[in-house]
Amino acid sequence: MRYAVYFCPAAGSALEAFGREWLSLQALPGVAAQRLRALTANVRRYGWHATLCAPFALAERASYDEVRQNVADIAQRTPPFALSLHLDRLGGFLALRPTGDETPAWMLAERCVRRLNALRAPVSEEAWQRRAGKLDAVERDLFRQFGYPYVLDRYRFHLTLCAPASEEEERALQAWLSPKAARLPPVHIDTLTICRETEPGQPFKQVERLSLGAGARA
Repeated sequence: MRYAVYFCPAAGSALEAFGREWLSLQALPGVAAQRLRALTANVRRYGWHATLCAPFALAERASYDEVRQNVADIAQRTPPFALSLHLDRLGGFLALRPTGDETPAWMLAERCVRRLNALRAPVSEEAWQRRAGKLDAVERDLFRQFGYPYVLDRYRFHLTLCAPASEEEERALQAWLSPKAARLPPVHIDTLTICRETEPGQPFKQVERLSLGAGARA
């Protein structure tokens, strides 16, 4: 079982509707149905979200109650904020990324990563062997220390849209995504969502949404 802390768009919001429409597409001009489903498979499994604390298994003596208590405390101490998003490329894949200052999102992610690190099981040797060779020295150090390489200075707030695609496929994807992304209003980051994967390879499901700002000073 693994847990993660995400920003998940509120039901009925423009961003939630954008993601729902995107992930329900059966095919696009230039991208066959089977290929489109493969490109979005991980987005559907992990859910329409922005990562704040990447999936982690609990340490031997840790409990979900401790995860919940820490996330709730972070949420209470963090005021809500807004981000404007645009279509961008990140690490070879398409994503929605902030257009301006993302410092509030970076600080929120840092709080989540640092606070929950004590509850995280150590990186397994198998995971290290599988991933470490693809990382640079800074990322390997972060991976060993925090269980994920793209944290702290390597963190970038984003909502993943698809896996890396060919140039031709990406042009077709952008033709659908670009005009819709351009019409998105600013996104209000006002909740933290704890998600859970009950078995390896199973979809992540929302466990609890916690509102930001209950005890924060703006």
